[in-house]
Amino acid sequence: MGLSPVANPAHRTIRGVRFAMLDGVGLVTVLVTHAALEAIEAPQPAKDACLDRFEKHRAKFEQIANSKHQRGQVEIDGTRIVHAGDLSLIG
Repeated sequence: MGLSPVANPAHRTIRGVRFAMLDGVGLVTVLVTHAALEAIEAPQPAKDACLDRFEKHRAKFEQIANSKHQRGQVEIDGTRIVHAGDLSLIG
């Protein structure tokens, strides 16, 4: 079973941007690292630039998280992490 987008706001953390996706009836945590955000688009000198970049490319990050989820690439705590190297998973 794959992950589905859910209208859940993302928030910035020390490691990147964290958001949730739906796995059947439960929510799973997805973390997009700062490196992945910088790899998809050059950083801008604005206060919430990483959240802006995340929202602009959210569908791509959701696609990567779903792909990793379906392959069983889950962290010990259940989080799905999108790294810069994962961007090659999308076209």
